[in-house]
Amino acid sequence: SRVARGEDGARRARASAVSRRRAGAVGDARVCVETALRDDDETSGVADGPGCFALEDAAGAVVFVGGGRRARDALRAYAATTTRDVRNEVFVGAVETLPKRSRSSAVRNAMKAMLEGLEYAPEDNAAATTAATAETVGYAFSSDHLRALERDGYVVVDDLISQDVALAAAASARAMYDRGVMQNLRQEGRDDDVAVLATSSLPAGDEFAGLRPCVEALLRVPDDLRRVVARADDDALGADVVSKVRACRAPDRLMLARYGSESCRYVPHLDNDPSDDANDAGSPGLRPSDRVFTLIAYLNPDWDATRGGRFRAFRPGVAADAASPSDFVDIDPILGRVVVFDAAKLLHEVRPSFHDRYAVTVWTRGAERPPA
Repeated sequence: SRVARGEDGARRARASAVSRRRAGAVGDARVCVETALRDDDETSGVADGPGCFALEDAAGAVVFVGGGRRARDALRAYAATTTRDVRNEVFVGAVETLPKRSRSSAVRNAMKAMLEGLEYAPEDNAAATTAATAETVGYAFSSDHLRALERDGYVVVDDLISQDVALAAAASARAMYDRGVMQNLRQEGRDDDVAVLATSSLPAGDEFAGLRPCVEALLRVPDDLRRVVARADDDALGADVVSKVRACRAPDRLMLARYGSESCRYVPHLDNDPSDDANDAGSPGLRPSDRVFTLIAYLNPDWDATRGGRFRAFRPGVAADAASPSDFVDIDPILGRVVVFDAAKLLHEVRPSFHDRYAVTVWTRGAERPPA
């Protein structure tokens, strides 16, 4: 109809206006997504560092707005999951490259501005109607993340969870402790208060609602990691980490933990320890032996070294009682930081804490096994 044609024309005009406005947009020649990923970032304009981009269809309408602190990885994630033909149907339109030290909030603001210039939600952003919901699906992990996970047993990710999401989760965690939801298990070697929660039915109420976005980001990680494996070269990653990534699934339970200020700690241990008699105890899917990767998100605003409570990761094969300073790495539990580690490989501990310290832990589970 004439109205429909008019609306389509207005949509293309707004998309073109965004492209003209954006610094870093690539000339007049459009580059398809497949070529953009094959060539260097000077060709496509989508950099390895922070930034955002708009992708257009053949008619020039924007179909997706994405980005991140690794914008090129976000583009790879889109290419790996879209049903569109990235060679013939989707092209790089507007691109904005941000300074290397830009935080996730700066990326979100740039994406918001790009979306506001369009005045409509691109089709491939699904239900995205605001910048908060218009980010790429999941986190854009790379092969480098998985190589570190295989080599060191762990990887630290500082931009999987935004500061705003982490702050809201921290407030909900404190509310749960104040309401008595968290209890000390009185297990030898650990001093934390915990609450084990079902991922499908987190506590109701406004004061607890801040936990859900943080949990949802962690539950997406198994799918995020599988996207990396799906697009990696056969010899780019080791067989062990690839098999574990392919097997791991989001769990039905998570744990919220608080370490108090009275030098509370957790002694060195494995999360999946075959030598532990209790490793096969419990229901299938909830046993320590079912754990593949552990994901810990820290919820501690304004944390500094004087507060202690660091996560200590030991070098593979090193016994804690024989470790020298070169045999471990201490990681600060700062707000929004996520540590992903191999549950059966990484010996780790929580060092004594001198301030209330909160974290949410998710254990991805492997293939279903019958009871022991």
